[in-house]
Amino acid sequence: MTISDAPATAGPITDTVRAFAQGANYLPSPDPFIAKTPYHRPLDARRLDAVPWPAPLEEQNWISDPGLMANRLLMNFYESGALFLPADGLARRQAEFEDFYSAEALRNAELARPEAERFVFGFLDSAVRLTGRWDTDALEAHVTAAISETTSADRPVLRAIEESAEPKRAAELMIAQMALDGLTEATAMSQNLGGAFGAEQSELFKIFIDEFGYGVFDAKHSTLFAELCRSVGMNDEPHHYWFFYLPSWIAGNNYFYKVTRSRTDFFRYIGGMAFLEATFAPSFAAMTKTFRAVYGDAVDTRYFDEHAHIDEHHGRMAVYDLLLPLGRKHGAHAIKEMVRGIEEVRLLGRLGDEDLLAQITWRPEAVQAAPGGEGERLEPGRFETRVADRDTLVAVESGTAGLHWTPTGGPLELAAGQGVRVPRGRLYGVALGEGASATLSAAPPAAR
Repeated sequence: MTISDAPATAGPITDTVRAFAQGANYLPSPDPFIAKTPYHRPLDARRLDAVPWPAPLEEQNWISDPGLMANRLLMNFYESGALFLPADGLARRQAEFEDFYSAEALRNAELARPEAERFVFGFLDSAVRLTGRWDTDALEAHVTAAISETTSADRPVLRAIEESAEPKRAAELMIAQMALDGLTEATAMSQNLGGAFGAEQSELFKIFIDEFGYGVFDAKHSTLFAELCRSVGMNDEPHHYWFFYLPSWIAGNNYFYKVTRSRTDFFRYIGGMAFLEATFAPSFAAMTKTFRAVYGDAVDTRYFDEHAHIDEHHGRMAVYDLLLPLGRKHGAHAIKEMVRGIEEVRLLGRLGDEDLLAQITWRPEAVQAAPGGEGERLEPGRFETRVADRDTLVAVESGTAGLHWTPTGGPLELAAGQGVRVPRGRLYGVALGEGASATLSAAPPAAR
């Protein structure tokens, strides 16, 4: 059946989502960056109200504003199951802490989560189709081919960073996406460490404890990522760049929370995790080269270097000590689920790379834009980013405004009578100056 024909889960979730988004931690922010708190994660309640929950996203509209809003929501659902404490102590954030982890917030998250997951990830059921007979030999052949194809493929995102007119802006856009996982690395993995599932449980724990630096905080992978951020002048607080996460990258992070929360998705998780661990080493080695080309010796590449080293070992462990033994032990269904996990992660990775590449290569330019006319009027005193669901014209009617499209590098400054044409699928935000006004409307056809 097609995605649009998929049966809806029971009942609309709009009221539950609205109640969740009205929590103090999800209220609007006047600023483009979230400072000194891991709890403030603005959710635009009006745009959440407009998400068509009964009609799951399809691949062709997956990079969209409803996709952005649903993924932001899901990330908050998932991360309310992990512990975040402010770096400078809880004393001034006690109310935020209690609100973020309140029983009511957790209850609403659990009620809404299944339908939100179906909305974001339902398309995978038809996008990834498996046929034929699957046994351990077929699993090994498939994962070997997938690893070979990925490790030998071109790396257009890294090339685009190196060739960008502003390579640091481009590199830091990528760092902001990586921060989704990098600053909380292996949190999703930790959800599969409990229970009793044989020798493979200990093999998974070996990978996990490597991620946590064998109990040494300075060697923890998230610590190394924070050092990378600081070395290039970026903030290392979780979700400081909340507004600049691309929907595809949030979804890639959300996927691993989804499949580790669901015990019946365990084998799917193992497939996706093993594939990534086996392909990370050359990817991170290439990142070191790119970031050295952009920043020289100033950048701390230990995060990349550690993965380029340890993931050669993790890749072998994940495939030969986890994936294949689990297939031999648990049979055809487990094998098919692991293959599905591999292919779902490959698809999500491709969509994420395409999204990031398009954002890196987009260079917004100011154009003359007549004031007035029909369109959505931006609200003063609040900052939001959104994804353009059609070619969109941002028009400044009075005062000045800044168009943000990356987390660093500064906005494009616009005066009254100026605007920007935003291509469909691109993430952007508008910061209005004092007394300024601006509108969003469908962009006129581009001149040929």
